[in-house]
Amino acid sequence: MAAMYQVITPQKPAAILKGVGPKMAEKLSSIGIETVNDVLFHLPSNYENLSIMNLADAENNDRVTVMGTVMTEPAVAYFRGGKNRLTVFMEIDGIYVKVTFFNQPYLKDKLIVGEEVRLSGKYLRHKLEINGQRLIYEAGGGYRVTYPMGKVMHSKTFNKIVAEVFGGFSFNYDIPETVRDKYRLLSMREALRRIHFPKSPADIKEGRRTIKFYELFMFQLRLMERRQKERVRNERYIIDYDIDELKAFIDTLPFGLTGDQKKCTNEICRDLKQNVSMHRLLQGDVGSGKTIVAGIAAYAVKTIGEQTAVMVPTEVLANQHYQSFTDTFEDRLTIAKLTGTTTRKEKMEISSRLESGEIDLIVGTHALIEDDVLFNRLSLIITDEQHRFGVNQRKRLNDKAHRKNVLYMTATPIPRTLSITTFGDMDVSIIREMPEGRKPVETYWRRYDEVDEVMASIESEVRSGHSAYIVAPLIEESETLDLKNVQEIYHLFLDYFGEEQVELVHGRMKPAEKNEGMGRFERLEKPVLVSTTVIEVGINVPNATYMVIFNAERFGLSTLHQLRGRVGRSDMQSYCALISDPKTENAKQRIDIMTSTTDGFELSEQDLEMRGPGDYFGVRQSGLPEFKVADLAEDYRILEHARLSAIELSGEMRKET
Repeated sequence: MAAMYQVITPQKPAAILKGVGPKMAEKLSSIGIETVNDVLFHLPSNYENLSIMNLADAENNDRVTVMGTVMTEPAVAYFRGGKNRLTVFMEIDGIYVKVTFFNQPYLKDKLIVGEEVRLSGKYLRHKLEINGQRLIYEAGGGYRVTYPMGKVMHSKTFNKIVAEVFGGFSFNYDIPETVRDKYRLLSMREALRRIHFPKSPADIKEGRRTIKFYELFMFQLRLMERRQKERVRNERYIIDYDIDELKAFIDTLPFGLTGDQKKCTNEICRDLKQNVSMHRLLQGDVGSGKTIVAGIAAYAVKTIGEQTAVMVPTEVLANQHYQSFTDTFEDRLTIAKLTGTTTRKEKMEISSRLESGEIDLIVGTHALIEDDVLFNRLSLIITDEQHRFGVNQRKRLNDKAHRKNVLYMTATPIPRTLSITTFGDMDVSIIREMPEGRKPVETYWRRYDEVDEVMASIESEVRSGHSAYIVAPLIEESETLDLKNVQEIYHLFLDYFGEEQVELVHGRMKPAEKNEGMGRFERLEKPVLVSTTVIEVGINVPNATYMVIFNAERFGLSTLHQLRGRVGRSDMQSYCALISDPKTENAKQRIDIMTSTTDGFELSEQDLEMRGPGDYFGVRQSGLPEFKVADLAEDYRILEHARLSAIELSGEMRKET
């Protein structure tokens, strides 16, 4: 299989092209162009249609190329800072139009009354005005192509270099012909030719459509390759757990599993019985009950006397999972916890018990990947919020496994397009149903001058024996952002509720301080918790019924939804107040979306559209590709077809080998 963005093999350096000497090659290299394939896939960023159009057919704000007669002497007006504007009136297709050119005073001598000129610019139809871009002297029509070249060279020069590639090389890698025929795609040579040398808007559209498919198809093939490497067949991967013992444990749970929980549990247990290592992602909205599904899998592993490790990104989340597993299993599993605050003596004791096989389930942070933490027979690794760990961190824990079975969990509902692209080498299980009795969180928006109303509502909840989260986006004052910081908000609530009822927790506290503060909140010693987003994931306080988020417009939809998910974790009605004075349309839109739905999967799709795939997780997701043409938010249908084609081709390749 050819490498991504490689249709000419073997690779040849761009320096062998006619017109590309050592200096030119150095310039191209400075913008990442090293090979002839790099030349081909350095795609235009803009097109200017030089074909003359009838102005009567143009819409408002269209880019137009027109021919007209100069009707008045051009006038140049000068402004401060050396800026200037040239104005002239022209008759174009029977329409009397005002034409302006900014900072091009030299055009005055080119615009002669009574003569015809060709020009391009932006047509403001309602004003009968063209904001001129340039006069056109080239003969004929067609397109003027602009490339993202920085200051390295002119686009016209680079376009000639591209033409050299087409003239001198055969294209010997392409999308399979059966796939091209099925989806009516161009050959890669033709698609690239139309993009670099278009003759019509249809050329550009069809060329880009084929390149989008190519990018998504090639990436999916790579995921299939990676998937096959992960799925090495070996009898030692089989975990022949005691199904009767597992069913007996499930029957002791004080609640019934939802349909989705049962389905996901069956999928995971089926994986454990296979002679291939498990590589599965468990998705579930906040509060949907992923932890018990993971716990059942851990219990299955325990029935054959082997071990499970649960790695989480924060100490607060480790404490939460440890407590949850302890409450669920009681004395049925031997459970331990290992974090950065575990003392050296405790760590040595836990390590010894792990290595001897005494511990069935260990919950921990990055501490689990340290070299001196050894296992007896580690056969299931569960990583929560896995995108918060680096690839190497996950690998270090995986390398400690006796049987490599990996279950990733996330409470961040991931849009289908990102799931296919980022996690396409995994099997995916999804929990959409909420446990019985859960009520949707009532979400509303208030401005800062309405905070007193929110305070009164919280006071009513506190009087009823409930608790509230108050979230602020910053720890200290910022000179550049007009945001309410956590200290300011903390004192606001201190003044209203008093010190005996308000707790403060933020990310710069020492872990022990955070744990103590969270403990006081969970025990209802202090029912109002003011914090930063350290409580975003994993905190489970069923008694909490109120969430207040200050500067809500500063958060993405995904983060807002995660924060809201800290309440509504019991059968009590819960509330979420978004405190915000949104200044932009985008900010207002996010607030409106949050108040209109509590469905995390619906929110995730809208979040992807608004923020783009690269920023969806808040940081650049490791492995998420940077496509040249394809857009994951818009091209999901092409992605689906490309994925199916890659799966089919991957299956054929497997048969041949």
